[in-house]
Amino acid sequence: MRNPKEALKKLGILFLAFVLTYALLRLIIHLGDILEMPWIYYVGTGVYGLAVVGLFIAFFVLNGFTLNRVDYEREDLPDKWSEERKTEFLKKLPANREKAKSLIYAILPLIVTLLISYIELSFFV
Repeated sequence: MRNPKEALKKLGILFLAFVLTYALLRLIIHLGDILEMPWIYYVGTGVYGLAVVGLFIAFFVLNGFTLNRVDYEREDLPDKWSEERKTEFLKKLPANREKAKSLIYAILPLIVTLLISYIELSFFV
């Protein structure tokens, strides 16, 4: 069983990241309203969207071009790869997956922030 303190720490980091990303988006929206420049909102949400897409692509690549945690075998890799490339890929994969795991702390708060913003625009404005 996992350490409950570690799980609470991860949830705390995710919550703090969400609060910061949401507060920044609200600041961007408020700034656009005060200055009466709607392009500030469009650019801000565009940057958030591009950040989600970029981080998701980075996650996908670092996670071994997959969304699951299934380990690759040498036979699973493309036949046209050389043996050295296959060995290097398999050797780097665990470290890259750890990096990909850390990207979740940025991706999830951004996605939740954009979803909440979309819900606000769709149902409350």
